[in-house]
Amino acid sequence: MSKRTGRTEACKKRPRLFQFIAMMLAAAVCFLSGSFSASAVTKDEVDGMIASIPAEWPKPPAIGASTAVLMDADSGEILYAKDATRAMYPASTTKLMTALLTLENCSLSDIVDFPFAAVDIPSGSSHIGMRRGEQMVLRECLYGLLLPSANEVANALAIHQSGTIGEFVVKMNERAYQLGAVNTAFANANGLHDDAHYTCAYDLALMMQACIRNTTFLDIASTPSYVHHADELLNKDIPMTNTDQMIRSSSEFYNPDVVCGKTGHTEVSGYNLVSYAERDGMHLVAVVMGCENGAQYTSTQSLLDYGFNYFHQVLPGELDSSLNMNAAFTSSPLAIPTPEVPLLTLEEGGTILLPDTITFDMLEKRMEDVPDGKRITYVYRDYPLGSVQLSEEDTGKEGGIFLQKEEEPLKVSPTEPMAALDGWLITALFGLLVVMILFIVITAKAVTPKKKFR
Repeated sequence: MSKRTGRTEACKKRPRLFQFIAMMLAAAVCFLSGSFSASAVTKDEVDGMIASIPAEWPKPPAIGASTAVLMDADSGEILYAKDATRAMYPASTTKLMTALLTLENCSLSDIVDFPFAAVDIPSGSSHIGMRRGEQMVLRECLYGLLLPSANEVANALAIHQSGTIGEFVVKMNERAYQLGAVNTAFANANGLHDDAHYTCAYDLALMMQACIRNTTFLDIASTPSYVHHADELLNKDIPMTNTDQMIRSSSEFYNPDVVCGKTGHTEVSGYNLVSYAERDGMHLVAVVMGCENGAQYTSTQSLLDYGFNYFHQVLPGELDSSLNMNAAFTSSPLAIPTPEVPLLTLEEGGTILLPDTITFDMLEKRMEDVPDGKRITYVYRDYPLGSVQLSEEDTGKEGGIFLQKEEEPLKVSPTEPMAALDGWLITALFGLLVVMILFIVITAKAVTPKKKFR
């Protein structure tokens, strides 16, 4: 065989070798990324989860709302649901998302302009009397947004962040999807009626759950009344009263457990209310939609009483002691000294709510891999009650029913020693792949003719 022929054969082999290497690398990427992939939760999945609420749950109250949900703000557990994913018109509860994006993306000291596009609102809709060309400090704007539910303020905040209301609406829908919303499509920043502008009780609960993690939101939204005093930007006083009667002590609907809420009403939507309440360490979010006037408060009161009176909080980190090195090593046939350190620890602060008829030892535990370690989801009769992060260090990640899911969650006993070896298996396989690639590269060089220099 001539030198030219040998060189040609070697050249033919090289593309095949490189192609094989590329295929192996692609397979590795798919394998490794597949081990930690997360997908969005769908409406059908939420509906299925809600439909599996155990029959042993306490009998829920009768309420005067078309749709509703009661959620544990800590774990995301649904305690009660009524058509919770049905599309409804949110009215001014929309402003929860407007406030959330504002707090996440702006400084409280920003100066907000009020152009014509902001103050151009329907006559008779809620407002604080801002005029074209006026300005206000962003923190003051949040009082106007969340207390009297001013529509021109919502518009101004949208324009301040995105340049146009339309661009801001895109961000609203993106953020809703990130939160896990399953039936939401925003068309404006303030909630004025639009047939293409809708959400559902479940999605609003997720939005409130995100809002209450922000201390500024809690501080402002829990204020019964506020006065913007004339300053160098706006030379006029603006009194503001919170539209939520559950936090106003003079109201017949006052409830000392309610920290804050957001009302919403149009002729088409009916009366809506999203509320956050605390009692004895429990944190609940209640959403009612499509109510008659007054029923939004009585229905919310009934839901909160149901949650606080018939459920109790448990701390898995204190009750679940099965995840430790002792369990792993004593189950081994080898006589290995048992170190006095935990194998995995439950994240501090993780809580779940149980009805008074259920005890912690009646729950099933499902372990899953997540990017920062492992996670245990606690279930009762296949109904998820909440999840707690597991790791050797505090990851700071929040638990939740739908934080991340797999198509078929692996059910393992927490004392199973192999549960801690998943990460080592992936590392070993990756190492084997690297060795194979090196071998292929060396082989490729061996079959490549060496050039002769003259």
